[in-house]
Amino acid sequence: MNRRYSTASLTYASLLTALAIILSYFPEIPLAFFAPWLKLDFSFTPLLILGFSLGPVMAAISLVITNVVHILGGTTSGVGELANILIGLAFLMPPTLMYRRNHTWRGAIIGMIFGVFLMTLVGVAANSYLLLPTYFGSEFEAAMGNMGLSVQGYLWAAVLPFNLIKGVANAFLTQILYKRLSGILKDAQRDVTAQNEH
Repeated sequence: MNRRYSTASLTYASLLTALAIILSYFPEIPLAFFAPWLKLDFSFTPLLILGFSLGPVMAAISLVITNVVHILGGTTSGVGELANILIGLAFLMPPTLMYRRNHTWRGAIIGMIFGVFLMTLVGVAANSYLLLPTYFGSEFEAAMGNMGLSVQGYLWAAVLPFNLIKGVANAFLTQILYKRLSGILKDAQRDVTAQNEH
């Protein structure tokens, strides 16, 4: 029974991880005209659903797999994916840990609020200390200066609201979809139990 249950869980996890990979590419919605590389995607939604269903460890593993696969089609040589892993962990861990400890939807919502807040802060830090120095350096400061923005202005006027919007959007979609998708896993678990009893 444990083996079959694990198979059902891994199949469910694989499907949601594949969906996260697809959503990391499409749709990508640019949110800032002066920073077209800031694109909203919904890849965190299936990962958060997975975390609620199977726990934070499975969510973290799937997050890493999603970003490793994304390196193959990406243009950031892994740096952007590393930043996305850090931001994703900040978003996913608070709600999945809280939901695991307090198995109520109220606890999940409180966790998602905290996750969005932490994701926003980590997004600013990741851009400040990882992404901007790696890709732009002093050239970025000059480019922002030509537009009347400082690096700090870019971080607070673009990066912060971008991560805030992305976090809220993914949390909102999770709230809508979780009960429907988690039912698939519960049905599979019931089928496994029934087969084992027969």
